[in-house]
Amino acid sequence: MEEDVVPPRAAPLASVLLAEDDPDIRDLFAMALEGAGAAVTAVADGSQALAALEDATFDLLVTDMWMPKVSGLDLCKRLRADPALRELPVLMVSAYGRLRGREEAMLVGATEYVQKPLRPSQLVSKVDAMLGGRLVARGA
Repeated sequence: MEEDVVPPRAAPLASVLLAEDDPDIRDLFAMALEGAGAAVTAVADGSQALAALEDATFDLLVTDMWMPKVSGLDLCKRLRADPALRELPVLMVSAYGRLRGREEAMLVGATEYVQKPLRPSQLVSKVDAMLGGRLVARGA
């Protein structure tokens, strides 16, 4: 009798922590990144992101700038003050004005900044570039 063989699931190409308070945007971005091969942990605010960072290791953090409880700006400040997390690449995302938002994000230590509205494919491209081309866009 032959056994059904389930092929192993491909290992994720990168582990991404996504902090976004808008559930629709969070789901859209998570699906796009997962479609590109990333393992995504999606959370609703900066305090949940901090908890996730205590429990797992990530290759990159994508965070909204303005969220309840702990903002993306405060989250980034805390990461940069933590010796174990200060090297984690951070992509700050916000609808806030491009120049002013970028300036604020960089002042707290964000690696990159992108302004909303943002197509999922643009997010995947930016994350892929930040990860050195480790993702493969599959329908993003």
